[in-house]
Amino acid sequence: MKREIPSRSIGHKIVDRRREEIEPLFVSCQQQSRPIEVGLYFNDPSCHEFIETWQAEHPLRLNTHLDHRKLSVFSLDEHEKVPLLQRQIELSQRWGADYGINHLSAFSLSRREAYQSALMDKLTEQLHLLNGVCRKHDFPIYLENTYHDLNFYQRIFKSIIENQFDYLHCCFDFGHAKVWSNQSLSEWLDFLEVVRIAGKKLHFHLHTNRGLSDEHLSFIEAEWLDIIKADSFTFPLNSFEAIERIDSRFADSRKLMEVPTHEAVENLHKVVEEIKRIRQSKQLRSA
Repeated sequence: MKREIPSRSIGHKIVDRRREEIEPLFVSCQQQSRPIEVGLYFNDPSCHEFIETWQAEHPLRLNTHLDHRKLSVFSLDEHEKVPLLQRQIELSQRWGADYGINHLSAFSLSRREAYQSALMDKLTEQLHLLNGVCRKHDFPIYLENTYHDLNFYQRIFKSIIENQFDYLHCCFDFGHAKVWSNQSLSEWLDFLEVVRIAGKKLHFHLHTNRGLSDEHLSFIEAEWLDIIKADSFTFPLNSFEAIERIDSRFADSRKLMEVPTHEAVENLHKVVEEIKRIRQSKQLRSA
């Protein structure tokens, strides 16, 4: 994968429907040399035709997000789900995607201590199946944090690393960690550093919420709602400082804004400007 340029590694996530909404984001990403992520959730023929044509003529750094509702790791089976998984991988590769994103489960898994050993055995078996499909197609998949605490993902990636599942990597979702875990952003970033040192690649989804549910708020709306300030998740950083920290610490990784389409361009511009302002302020203080 090509080395990302700091700040230029920040782009948009879209889904495969409503061509008239997503086309301006492809144009924006091309003009600014930014990456894009496409969620394969709706199978809109006009969108698929547009993306395939665009990528043939103006190829962007692109990755896909598999249909996690149908293809989560926990639910994979050889007969029904793996053929669909292979079709989505083949579609991704036709568009020039260099990897995909997936979820471990479409719902919360058991937290009862008595079942944790059986759960990890089941997930390791499923990860082995997924890694085999990925290796067959030479297509990495990054696993995204959703409904569980940090310690769950520590155990998952311990299994991935120990079992040498070489095609499986890590996607960190900022908003999910805020609403579904008890750990701070600092603790999550330290975990990601450990995963990276172990040879795993990273990808980021950036959006926020008020801490009560997975709202996928843009950072411009968060500013309007007055929830940009430091909270129990980002402390001592505010949300813009947190994104700047992520972009600085993991400059080679793509970071995709997963926010409402109609706010996407303004949101990305605002975030990039805030990153520049924070870095200029740091330079002035250190001069």
